Amino acid sequence: MLPSPHTALDHLAHAETLLVCMDFDGTICPLGTDAYTVTPDPRAISALEALAELPSTDVAILSGRHLDGLRRVCPLGPPVTLVGSHGAEPASGGPQLSEDERAYLDDIHHQLEQLISGIPGTFVETKPYQRVLHVVKLAASDPEAAASLLQQAMELPTHGRPVTPGHNILEFSAVDITKGSWLAAEKTSYAATLFAGDDVTDETALSALDTRPGADVGVKVRAADASGTADTAANYQLGSVDEVAHFLTALAAARRSARG
Repeated sequence: MLPSPHTALDHLAHAETLLVCMDFDGTICPLGTDAYTVTPDPRAISALEALAELPSTDVAILSGRHLDGLRRVCPLGPPVTLVGSHGAEPASGGPQLSEDERAYLDDIHHQLEQLISGIPGTFVETKPYQRVLHVVKLAASDPEAAASLLQQAMELPTHGRPVTPGHNILEFSAVDITKGSWLAAEKTSYAATLFAGDDVTDETALSALDTRPGADVGVKVRAADASGTADTAANYQLGSVDEVAHFLTALAAARRSARG
């Protein structure tokens, strides 16, 4: 079992400059079967707003959702930075897709639609740089059928382009941009970085951290009784969205006291 990040509170509170970067779904917002009826934990939102107001402290939400979709469910705005599509969609800018990349997305979208044709509880999401197969509603009623669809989708030809699994989803991307590549570039401006996430896609960001003692803090959010550590690059662990909210509240209070 990894330790709680509460043991790193003093270090984060006193860091000369601090980047607080959070995944959204499963980290500060409970997972749900409908992506747009979820509600982030209000304590986490309040704590992140408080942190963003402190000197030498920046806050970012780094989500796999496309940016417009993230804005629909996340009430945070400037000075908090929202970044969508695993880092490919910052608030401004982002890569331009080539003709080949657009053609790939059209083709994979067509293949996925054929795969799930007539199967309730499934759909293909269109994002600016990705296409995502969702089977979460099917998984609630028929987990074996959902797993079979995900496995069949995994076998579709991608010509070496990224394919990333998640919570009852499978994402096909036209660009090789990850949460890790975004965070690695962003964190160079800070003395310390905190990142927390719950999914496979968050491992790239956790791997971008310097997790030596006294450096960055990476938090894996997963069931409190999960004892394995080999599947994560994190150096700390929390067991739920509720625990993340509690930790962020404590961090905001500690850093306000340290910077006051």
